[in-house]
Amino acid sequence: MSEKQNIHFVGIGGIGMSAIAEILKSKGFNVSGSDLNENYITIRLKNKGIKISRTHSSKNIEKADIIVHSSAVKKNNIEIKTAEKRNIPIYTRAMMLSEVMRLKPSITVAGSHGKTTTTSLIASILEFSGYDPTIINGGIINEINTNAKLGNGKWIVAEADESDGSFAFLPSTIGVINNIDLEHVDFYKDLKEIKRSFIEYAQKIPFYGFLSVNIDDKNVKNIVSKIKKTKIITYGFSKDANYYASNVKIITKENEFFSEFDIIENLKKKRTLKDVQLPLIGNHNVTNALSAYSVAKGLNVPDSKIIHSFKNFKGVRRRFSIIYNRRDNLIIDDYAHHPKEIKVTLDSLRSITKKKLITIFEPHRFSRIKKMKKDFIKSFKTADVIFVLPVYSAGEKKDKKVSHENLSKILSKNYKNKKIKIANDNKIFFKYLRNLISKGDNIIFLGAGSSSKVASKFSEFFANHEF
Repeated sequence: MSEKQNIHFVGIGGIGMSAIAEILKSKGFNVSGSDLNENYITIRLKNKGIKISRTHSSKNIEKADIIVHSSAVKKNNIEIKTAEKRNIPIYTRAMMLSEVMRLKPSITVAGSHGKTTTTSLIASILEFSGYDPTIINGGIINEINTNAKLGNGKWIVAEADESDGSFAFLPSTIGVINNIDLEHVDFYKDLKEIKRSFIEYAQKIPFYGFLSVNIDDKNVKNIVSKIKKTKIITYGFSKDANYYASNVKIITKENEFFSEFDIIENLKKKRTLKDVQLPLIGNHNVTNALSAYSVAKGLNVPDSKIIHSFKNFKGVRRRFSIIYNRRDNLIIDDYAHHPKEIKVTLDSLRSITKKKLITIFEPHRFSRIKKMKKDFIKSFKTADVIFVLPVYSAGEKKDKKVSHENLSKILSKNYKNKKIKIANDNKIFFKYLRNLISKGDNIIFLGAGSSSKVASKFSEFFANHEF
């Protein structure tokens, strides 16, 4: 630490990479990075004094003592190859995250879906309760306007990304498994392999820690009996869970939507926490809240602190983010790109939509669309109108058999009563979409790639062409 090592991040603009870079910068290391794309993340890091190059070059690592790279960076990257020649230590993102997490006891949140929201809820509770945690998240927490924060407190709260299997090696004191699904098919060959990774993650929890699991999820329930020697706490809607929810309803306050529900503690004594309010809708978000509650109770956080944190939760950027709310229309920007995420998000929006539910979907990764085609088709059941944007490759090679045109045709065959279109040129698309919208319609942009930029541009266009 006294020597101030130079750490260079290849692909620093990724949400997971940026969090680690920010923490190490706060710890006093000299941090630099490179990324071909400029986005709000790289701009924020620059403002924090991190030098970022828009090109990959051997010159970028001339002073580097350590190289960290994201899984999206190819092995033939010039900075990686140069580091190998110069014998500079090379770490993957997960390896460096593991090193950072050795500094303090940690709470990690794993699962195929809901990790970012759950991590944010736990962080919010601990922040309000005076724990001053270190936070490493996969999304921008609106309350602190960042996805990373170096705290002075005892705990680290981190999202455990399972995309490359390395999450199993994170030194977790308290763990969470929200759910398990077939996902990241570019890395895992099948669901069995994914389950094995989660079992390995669970069994690394020490005897003085605990694992919190969603007992409603069939794949999670399937692996629980295989997890040995780890203390397990359960949550969900099942009355067999240690913490379960009931009486869920949606309420509106000052033009904001809340889930209101009861939490029943089903331990040695049964007790009920009534009318808990959360400014997120959908049973999946109630489950995320139960997960956060189970962790907080494991740390003996008072109910009053938890209830206040839930009620005042500011959300996470691109998780059902309402970017336009006027004249009986909502425009929402959401990160959902997996069939299950799309389904629960659209179901939630349907519950507050008076007329048409209009969906603009950006397919993410050729491998995912190819492997889960049938599930994607089913996920759009509650939408009335579907626009399909070009596939966001995320670095994958183009697959001629997978395209937004083909996906649009398949959706049209399965949903003859829905309006389904491809969207290419923004100017033409925006005008068409604007003319389609009437009062009472809600519009949602779904995707993990560039759909957020399209959503922002359309929101601005719509604001200038209101009824």
